[in-house]
Amino acid sequence: MRSVFVRCFILLAALGFGAKAWAAERVFEFESWRVGIDSSNGNITIVYGADTLLLGSNAVWGADNHRRAMRQASAYRAAMSDNSDIYGSGKLITLRATYAAQHVEQRIYLYSGKPYLHTELEVEATDGVALNYMAPISTSVAYSPLGGRCTNSLFIPFDNDAFIRYRTYEFGRERTESYGVTAFFDAASRCGVVVGAVEHTEWKTGIDATTSRAGAINSLRVYGGASSSVTRDLLPHGKVVGRSVKSPRIMLGAYDDWREGMESFGDQCATFAPKLPSLGARPFGWNSWGALATKVTFQKSIEVSDFIHDNLQNHSFENEGTVYIDIDSFWDFGFKAHEHKIFVEHCHKNGQKAGIYWCPFTDWGGNARAKVVRDMDYRWEDVYIRAKGEPVRFDGGIAIDPTHPAVRRRIELQIKQFLEWGYEYVKLDFMAHGAYQSDSYYDKSVTTAMQAYNQGMQYIVEQTEGKMWINLSIAPLFPGNYAHSRRISCDAWADINNTEYVLNSLTYGWWLDRIYHYNDGDHIVYKDVSEGENRARITSSAITGVYFLGDDMSAGGKAEVKAKIVRHTTNAAINEIARTCPSFRPVEIARGDRGTDMFYHSAGEVVYVAIFNYRPRSEHKQLMLERIGLPVERTLQAEELWSGEQMELQGKLSTTVGGRDVKVYRIDIK
Repeated sequence: MRSVFVRCFILLAALGFGAKAWAAERVFEFESWRVGIDSSNGNITIVYGADTLLLGSNAVWGADNHRRAMRQASAYRAAMSDNSDIYGSGKLITLRATYAAQHVEQRIYLYSGKPYLHTELEVEATDGVALNYMAPISTSVAYSPLGGRCTNSLFIPFDNDAFIRYRTYEFGRERTESYGVTAFFDAASRCGVVVGAVEHTEWKTGIDATTSRAGAINSLRVYGGASSSVTRDLLPHGKVVGRSVKSPRIMLGAYDDWREGMESFGDQCATFAPKLPSLGARPFGWNSWGALATKVTFQKSIEVSDFIHDNLQNHSFENEGTVYIDIDSFWDFGFKAHEHKIFVEHCHKNGQKAGIYWCPFTDWGGNARAKVVRDMDYRWEDVYIRAKGEPVRFDGGIAIDPTHPAVRRRIELQIKQFLEWGYEYVKLDFMAHGAYQSDSYYDKSVTTAMQAYNQGMQYIVEQTEGKMWINLSIAPLFPGNYAHSRRISCDAWADINNTEYVLNSLTYGWWLDRIYHYNDGDHIVYKDVSEGENRARITSSAITGVYFLGDDMSAGGKAEVKAKIVRHTTNAAINEIARTCPSFRPVEIARGDRGTDMFYHSAGEVVYVAIFNYRPRSEHKQLMLERIGLPVERTLQAEELWSGEQMELQGKLSTTVGGRDVKVYRIDIK
């Protein structure tokens, strides 16, 4: 019995490939995969089952504007062999060619029982190679994946800075631009194609595509070497240098549900860059930035610790008996050095853990001539990331070189101090500054922003000695192996617009908790908005991940705000969602850069559904239960968790949600 066939075809119409584009080709088959390689120009086509996932792709590589394509090479040789690696077992197809003094190799990895493959490009030369653009996937041959049913694609940002939003593009109306990963899918049936980089050690990966209203992809490029305003770079991507240079490893897969494809992609990223060892349950807690902000003090933080202990902690606002009390920026003004240990000990007496905040990759002082650390003779101007000689500044902070010994010493000293004080949680902010491209780095073996970022992040992890929960605030999406959790959006406060902003990120980024242990919906702020907006905001955090409050609960805090916090934050059913559920999936997509209004999670014999209304007036909402995988013929029992209302469902969930409010349902499917 043979599952693999290698055949040579002169005419490929019999396989469904366009004979005009494929005059001479070798076709490799494995399970549901067919990979065709044109022996005259190195073009590649990929078919999975009946779906063409790629047509006429011809790899491209180069430096700056000097680029070469596989079609310009010669002496093409293709072969297939057995393969086994960290992603699975199957077959490896290798295409080799020669361009001048360069040896070029494209590899395609097929995995048994998997609806995805991986591909990568490598260029080698005896005298060395320096490249800042490598596109394993590059085609301008139009084709129709999924039988022309695609209606939308995704924009995934590089980071979460500057209140950036995720978005969907409509086929044929807008050019697709994305970073790291995207999906092409049919919003109605949900079938889709997912493509993205599972490696993020050296390259920033970009994806560009043009599409047609008929559901065709007219062009597609997936490449290492992205540099744009979205990546915050002022320079072209740095050159990767070596005797051989390899592109990022690209995943391409076909799924009945594009959401499963995004989750699978996240799992593959975590296979290459495994999550940090767990440090316990998902954090419940409080962060000072939401209301106290620049006015955080030792005394107020003590009072917040006591308020949470006395009013919330014994009423379900805890996880495995623990709550984190996290002091944010400006703690260095609000705390005296000796007060940190006192604060930590006070938290411990209250059954809590203490957290703190820091920015390892930015200079906020702006005194270029000041020393970075006392015991080294380096000035801040020595460690700046520079573009064309000028310090790179964003959000008011100057980016600094993660590879510089003074920056590393600063990291070592600060983390050591945190540990000596007894802190067990650190919120690291403005981390994307460490991923800006620089003219050069102190470590001359480092030439790209992602190389520098990875080196700096690895050093931070080492300094924590596995004793601190690392939560990233503003940071690149990838890689995920340097933190336990990451904020899914930029800053968010109280009103419904802030809730919708967080949920825009959840709509298209829920799957990031496959890369990190948890997503983080930012601090929940109650002040100055309606009760409905309070319910919506706390629900948005509960269905996202890390579950932190943000109001002033000190003795000077507003009594009416604290009363609302006690009323809403002690809802045991909502807290149980935050305690036990991963990030909720979107039911449907939203238009443009909006957040969708319905999310759900299936938890064994229970399904949770959250339905939001972002508008000021009440709205009728209807969910067909088949869209969340529930039987339409059975009568199901449901409870709305904010009101306690009981109801029966058959085939659909119909409800009216008040203006700027939410309803959360627990549906029993036993």
